[in-house]
Amino acid sequence: MTADFGEIASGTDRQGKIIVALREEVAEYGALLNCFDEQQSAILSRDPEAVTMADETISLQLVTTRDRRRHREILVAELAAVSGQPTHSSLTALKPLFAEPMGPLVQALITEVNRLITLARRRAQQNQMLLARTIELTQEIVSTLSPGTVTRTYSPQGRMKIKASAGVGRLLEKS
Repeated sequence: MTADFGEIASGTDRQGKIIVALREEVAEYGALLNCFDEQQSAILSRDPEAVTMADETISLQLVTTRDRRRHREILVAELAAVSGQPTHSSLTALKPLFAEPMGPLVQALITEVNRLITLARRRAQQNQMLLARTIELTQEIVSTLSPGTVTRTYSPQGRMKIKASAGVGRLLEKS
């Protein structure tokens, strides 16, 4: 069974689109890491407006990054379908479909995407811990300056809620 030139060309075109999609995904995860770095700088410099702006930027970047990932996943499913593979096949499983010089490039891009995902998750957790610690310190300062104005309660799920009495401000509320 032989494939005609049109099928081969479209297969190669799909492979090229996947490589481009992987490169774009790497770029978006890099941009997300930059957003987390900016947020961390804002947290450490105690700039609430910058923290809020960084949070908004991160939210937008997360949408862009998810869109890039979904686009790549669609391209991979299409390549799998035209190759007779299950459409839920991973890109690693489809790597043998790429011509010899492209296989190592695809593997390197897959490895880089996975590395950046791990770094982004770690950075998000670090920033979340920094923010939580900042809120705790602020609560301690307010409690020291004005005892009885701040209360902590815990939900059945173990989430802490900090409430400030009137006049202390809403910045201490956290759920």
